[in-house]
Amino acid sequence: MTPSFLRDLAVLTIKSPAEASRVLLGLNVPREALWTGLALVAVLNGLLFALTNLLVPGPSPLPEVFLVPSLYTVLVAGGLLLSIYALYWTGRLMGGTGTLDEIMMAILWLQGLRVVLMVIVIVLIMTVPALSALLVFAASIYGLYILVHFVNQAHRLNSLPKSAGVLVASTAAILLGLTLLISLFGGPTSGLSANV
Repeated sequence: MTPSFLRDLAVLTIKSPAEASRVLLGLNVPREALWTGLALVAVLNGLLFALTNLLVPGPSPLPEVFLVPSLYTVLVAGGLLLSIYALYWTGRLMGGTGTLDEIMMAILWLQGLRVVLMVIVIVLIMTVPALSALLVFAASIYGLYILVHFVNQAHRLNSLPKSAGVLVASTAAILLGLTLLISLFGGPTSGLSANV
């Protein structure tokens, strides 16, 4: 894949997400390359997170333990894996026929674009902060639209509402799973007296 091909595919992703996802899924990238891509995306996220903290220090919504770049990288990798498997299984339960590799390819491509967006946002934070906030908001909304198309193509659902349902169901499954894990491993329980 040449830089010009990646650039053209990025533009196509913005202009026509469904067509871009069909091109992407037709590449048949080997599974080993996908796992390497996942690690690369996680590391790049960690580096950009550390750079952002250096350039614009301030309060973070994350617990302090995750402010260490290496732990943040592990958190990103774990979140990506959870998302990929949740989208795969919920899509299959809703009649989708996509493979795990296809879902992984779609998510990794979108995460790669997110890394590029983060670089642009960091530059804007240092130059035009108001524009950076607007870009993040617009990219978040439009990113969901793109993701719905990518899931639709990867699972061959032929229905954007059904694809949106897969996203909602997978998000609910992730939240439920995380809630169960937190409760199993002694997370905080609200409303219970310490003497009970």
